[in-house]
Amino acid sequence: MPIRVDHAERRSALADAVWRIVRRDGVPAASVRGVAREAGLSMGSVRYFFATQDELLDFAMREVIDRAGKRIEAGAAARSAIAAAGRGVDAAMALLEQSLPLDEERLTEARVWAAFTAQTLSHPGMAAIRREADEGLRTICHDSLAGLAELGDVHASRDLALETERLWALLDGLTFHLLLDPVRTSADVVRTALRIHLGDLQGPAPG
Repeated sequence: MPIRVDHAERRSALADAVWRIVRRDGVPAASVRGVAREAGLSMGSVRYFFATQDELLDFAMREVIDRAGKRIEAGAAARSAIAAAGRGVDAAMALLEQSLPLDEERLTEARVWAAFTAQTLSHPGMAAIRREADEGLRTICHDSLAGLAELGDVHASRDLALETERLWALLDGLTFHLLLDPVRTSADVVRTALRIHLGDLQGPAPG
């Protein structure tokens, strides 16, 4: 009988192979040939799914977004219950933490994403995916703050659009601190900094 291949599983395995190469050798090394070797497959098997390196890289980059999205969706019911109990900051923390590399899985994704991002100036397809991801994170920040505002946890003097930008910048900064100096910037430090920031929003806007 012919061997049946789960296409979704195979594509995911190829994305993992791309990630390993990117972390070890950099984005340019993730060629179709290199990924085939890394995954233990023939060139033909890889080209069945991705004809070019650009297609491979675009898919592997989008896979980072998709996996994060699945984690966020999986926790939606729990966050809604937390918010319904009046614990707005806890609900916001549960959502925002999913965008931070606070465990090994998310740390791997963040390292790969950082490597991809460095290539976006010369790769239009990857640049478009990065912009899509940026907009997704901005939406998460806005929705978190809107939820806090509904529960009375954001002072009326705060500009929600400005606070969205501030929170987005904080998440980006904390991510790079975790990537560049994980010993000094521990997960506990990041969680504390984020919780303090959200708590401060209950007070009036400075000035």
